[in-house]
Amino acid sequence: MRIDADTAVIVCSGPSLDRLAPRAWHELSRAGAIVAVNGAAAALACSAVRFTHLAAMDLSTGLAETVPAITAIWRDTPAWRVASTKSFAIPAESYIFEVDGAEGVEGWADDCNQGYKGGSTGMIVANWLGNDWADDEASRAELRRISERANKPIPRRGFRKFAYVGLDMQPGNGTHAIGAGTHCSGFARTDHYFSTCHSGWGKFCTQAARRGVEVVNLTPDTGLVEMPRADMPAEWLR
Repeated sequence: MRIDADTAVIVCSGPSLDRLAPRAWHELSRAGAIVAVNGAAAALACSAVRFTHLAAMDLSTGLAETVPAITAIWRDTPAWRVASTKSFAIPAESYIFEVDGAEGVEGWADDCNQGYKGGSTGMIVANWLGNDWADDEASRAELRRISERANKPIPRRGFRKFAYVGLDMQPGNGTHAIGAGTHCSGFARTDHYFSTCHSGWGKFCTQAARRGVEVVNLTPDTGLVEMPRADMPAEWLR
C-alpha cells in the first residue's frame, strides 16, 4: 500500500512502535489522517508525531489510570478527539456509538455515527473514519459548531485505505510501547479474549473488503493473521 493523502494510518500501542525509525514516521506522515489509539498518543516513539485524531473508547473506564500521561495529552491536543457514546463525561469532538452482533452488525457499521466493536478501538475508529460525515443540514451545522467551539478544523472522513502500525497482537503478550501503558492489553488476558478479538478483526477486514476498503497491517512480526500484511522497508526499522 502506498501511504498518501487518501490513506488513514491507525497507530496502535504495541511494543513494535519502539522499533520504528524516523524514516518510518516521515513516510507515514504523508497520510491524510494519523490516528492515535488509546495509549499510543503517550508512547515515547510517538513524541514527535502530529496526530490528526486521538481515539479512546475507554478513557473513563481505566485508561487514564494505566496511562497517566494520556489525561493531559487528551486535554491539550490540537487533534480531533473521538470517544465512545458511553463516555459523554469525557470531552471530545466526536462520539461513536459502538455496535456488534447484538445490534445486528458483524464487522462493519454503515451508519456514520457507529463503529464496529469487535475487540479493539483500532477497528471502531477505522470503521467510523471509513464512513462519511452525515450530510443533512442539521448535522452539518452541529459539526461546524463543534469545530468552531474547539477551534479545530473539521477532519476528513470517508477513507478507503487504512494502514495499521503498532498492531502486534502476539499471543500471551499484551505489553505496550514505552510510555503507552504498563497494563496488559485486553486481548491477551485470556484465551477467550484472544480468540474473540482475532475473530473481530477477521470480520472487520472481510466486511471492509466487501465495501472496497483496503486494510493492511504494516506491523513487523505481527501475530494478527486475519488482516492482510505488508512488510515495512528495512530503512523504516531500527
